[in-house]
Amino acid sequence: MSSLKVNIEQYRNTAYQIGYLQGLNLDRSLLEKMGVLESPFFDEKSMEEALRRFAPHLLEELRGLADGLNVSFQKAASLFSGYGEPEIQGMGCSSVVHPDFAVRNYDFTPDLYDQRFVLIQSDEYLASAGHGLHVIGRHEGVNEAGLFISFHFVNNNKTKPGFTASSIVRIILDTCSNTGEAINLLQQLPHSWSYNFSLADKAGNTAIAEVSPFEMRINKGGGTLPCTNHFQDEHMGAQNRADRTNSGERLRQLENKNVDRSTAEEIFNWFSSPDSPMFYHDYGELFGTLHTFAYLFGENKIWTALPYGTTLEVEWDSWLSGEDMKETYLEGKLLLKNK
Repeated sequence: MSSLKVNIEQYRNTAYQIGYLQGLNLDRSLLEKMGVLESPFFDEKSMEEALRRFAPHLLEELRGLADGLNVSFQKAASLFSGYGEPEIQGMGCSSVVHPDFAVRNYDFTPDLYDQRFVLIQSDEYLASAGHGLHVIGRHEGVNEAGLFISFHFVNNNKTKPGFTASSIVRIILDTCSNTGEAINLLQQLPHSWSYNFSLADKAGNTAIAEVSPFEMRINKGGGTLPCTNHFQDEHMGAQNRADRTNSGERLRQLENKNVDRSTAEEIFNWFSSPDSPMFYHDYGELFGTLHTFAYLFGENKIWTALPYGTTLEVEWDSWLSGEDMKETYLEGKLLLKNK
């Protein structure tokens, strides 16, 4: 077993100050680890134009982040804006959205994991909470309006300049109040790779957006919608990659679970249990479960846990009202296989 620790970071400030404070708080090892994201072909002008159109406050957060890290804006933007055609792919993720709750697992390698759970509140955009990815991005999250979103990597065979999924999740959380608004924005944003996005809001509207850089399909079947790492729409199926992460089998497990007759706690425990078919230990193959995240719409509660760790419960209304969490980190363990 290898220990895993995720810092809990809470920020209430302007976009610039939130970036600046994150820069001061970041472990320098994370900056070095994220060096693989820096591209010699980064187009700073196109990035600025895209963020100015869709989320100008993130430009200010990047400026603060650069100052807090004492690096150039160009370097901070290249590393953390999530704009361009990235080299590093995300591997597996599973989720289910339900009118009453949403649950997801994030599966990848700990070598490219921020190890940060971030709660932010600003007058410049909607407050949100979720696990950080590439500092300003998010794996998933929920915002103050009760909108949930998570991403699921599908393919990077055909790319074009645009945002990575983690930045898209953050932009959606910051600017959209419900599933309909999120779908509308997803249709406008430039996408670099092919991803699924799971969506649900407090009114019970659920959807799966299947998105490539060139087209998009929406499943708004309502009710319970499972999602893994392949396109389910027949029109999009030709874009799926070889099923290296048991995506089809995970989808079948979700479909057979009878989520509608289960409680949020039962589904969360099923996702987070190391013995579950939804949980993976293949960290060396870029496919190991790193965290489980859930949001309960009616109770306005967030749950999250690391492997073999205890569950953190966030009373979201209380935090939004100004009550900081006392916890400062999450702990867990990874069962690493011998290579």
